[in-house]
Amino acid sequence: MFNKLMKMLPSNQLRLFVRALPALAVDFLIVMVSYAAGLLLRFDAHVPRESWHWLLWAVPVIAVAYLLANMVFGVYRTAWQYGSIMDAFYLGLSVTLVTLAVFGVNAMLRHRPIPLSVNLISGAVILLGMGLVKLTPRLLSGNSAPLRGWGGQRAQQVLIVGAGSTGQLLANELLLNRQWRYRPLGFVDDDERKLHTRIHSVPVLGNRYDIPSLVEKHDVDVVALAIPSASGASIHELLAICESIHVPVRIVPGLDDIVSGKAKAGEMRAITIEDLIERDPVDIDKQGCRDLIAGRSVLITGAAGSIGSELARRLLTFEPASLHLFDANEGGLHELRVDLSQRSEDCQIKPWMGSIGDRNKVFQAFEGARPHVVFHSAAYKHVPLLEENPDQGFLVNVVGTLNILQAANQVGTEKVIYLSSHAAMNPSSVMGATKRIGELLVRSLGRPGTTFAAVRLANVIDSRGGVVSTFWRQIQKGGPVSVTHPDVARYFLTVHEVASLIIQVALVAEPGGIYVLDVGEEIKIADLAERMIRAKGMEPGREVEIVFTGLRPGEKLRDDVVGEGEDLSPTAHPKVFLARGPSPCLPDDLLRRIAELEISLHRTPEAVVAQLHELARFDLAEGKRESPTRTSPSSPN
Repeated sequence: MFNKLMKMLPSNQLRLFVRALPALAVDFLIVMVSYAAGLLLRFDAHVPRESWHWLLWAVPVIAVAYLLANMVFGVYRTAWQYGSIMDAFYLGLSVTLVTLAVFGVNAMLRHRPIPLSVNLISGAVILLGMGLVKLTPRLLSGNSAPLRGWGGQRAQQVLIVGAGSTGQLLANELLLNRQWRYRPLGFVDDDERKLHTRIHSVPVLGNRYDIPSLVEKHDVDVVALAIPSASGASIHELLAICESIHVPVRIVPGLDDIVSGKAKAGEMRAITIEDLIERDPVDIDKQGCRDLIAGRSVLITGAAGSIGSELARRLLTFEPASLHLFDANEGGLHELRVDLSQRSEDCQIKPWMGSIGDRNKVFQAFEGARPHVVFHSAAYKHVPLLEENPDQGFLVNVVGTLNILQAANQVGTEKVIYLSSHAAMNPSSVMGATKRIGELLVRSLGRPGTTFAAVRLANVIDSRGGVVSTFWRQIQKGGPVSVTHPDVARYFLTVHEVASLIIQVALVAEPGGIYVLDVGEEIKIADLAERMIRAKGMEPGREVEIVFTGLRPGEKLRDDVVGEGEDLSPTAHPKVFLARGPSPCLPDDLLRRIAELEISLHRTPEAVVAQLHELARFDLAEGKRESPTRTSPSSPN
């Protein structure tokens, strides 16, 4: 009924005034009572009759002055159940200014029935009374845990790492919102000035090195890392400290994620593999990349894959005129188009459904797209499957790549960036051999005006079906976690930095260039499995077992950084290097060998594998003829 009456009022200002009437009445009463209290205190309860007389006619006028000041400073527009320090400041400023004004007027009077001291005493009581009344809703709110607890249920005890803005925001949210069912037990922070202080009534108990003892002493249920601005090395050190505590560790989103809507205040996400692997953010030449992409046609093969889809999202930020998505995955292609269309209304999003092994479909797509820049991500990549099906690896990874490069030459594409692999260096598997042959094609088939280049990728953390996703799935089931060998080690990159650096390679690419990315430190897979288990608050070997299954066919113990006969030289970007190696193959010779292998695919898998490895080392073979027109990977085609 009250809300219906409010809607009938002619203006918003009038509605606000009507809503504020109860608060105005309470404040009016507070002023009257405060002046009465001031007189009683000043005259030790023996107040002269004249002073009471003045109280009855002068103080209502003074009370109106306080109310008007409160209205000017927005006191009655504040939702006090969420009142902040600034809200309290404006209330204090309002009361102080009126108190000083009343004191000044009273001081100019020759006859003062109300002594000057009463004005000051009453002003202090008014501030205390109004503040108490207005902050009471916050203290007694139904969502307020400090006074009301957590509804009789035991809340999980949270130790917050980081007493900065993100940590205090988390503590405040958990205290005010019982829905989270978390109770902030305390902070740890490396700033000694904060030690033993209290933030939102929550004490700072120690520094990062005190985490294990504090967890044991206070029966902590969750450790929350609230330091989003920390470097990868710092996060990695914190996670290493937390490895021994056997309780779940969570990451608190930063304020920028909360403001942008990516996360909510009070949320704590599980540890991801990016947190466990020390990788700092990658910066690229954004303006240069924009100049390369903006207003142009771009085509991505394998667009529905983990790398291709992230690459599409990154490219969209550089405002291409059209983005062409080539993939055989119908569902993934549809979902990606919907996602990209929601992100940009100006860019034309065009899907092309088909396999790169289908020459007619590839040429149809290139004729329709007329791409200026192509990112060739499509490939078969799972080592064990390709060992069992080498013919399919050849048809997609080699013949498919040949189709892409020849179609690019036909329509005059300016740049094609081929996504190769560390497995292409000194290949021991079918996958590595096919990727190496793709690199030979990139170095040999370019024409004047067209730049073909390759970038070798390490293991991508977020890739579907990779070791990381497999480990998470096995841990979720309670184990065991399967590792091929105790000493197997790999380099890892996140899909975000891979996508950024691929675009950077497109900017700096030279004709026939083979580029290698800075992959950081090598990580033992067994150690990674242990970290992932501990990140879930479990003990490796006791709660989740790790078993060693043996190296699979074609698998190496360690990844190579450079191939045979190669050396690395720097480029304009500190995380991108150019691999300089043997001279390119003669195009006719290379294409003849590929055609011969395609004809013999009916032979036994072992014979096909042998031919693939022989072809992968074609440029290293003794007596290989030198090209009369190309003597280095950077010379024009």
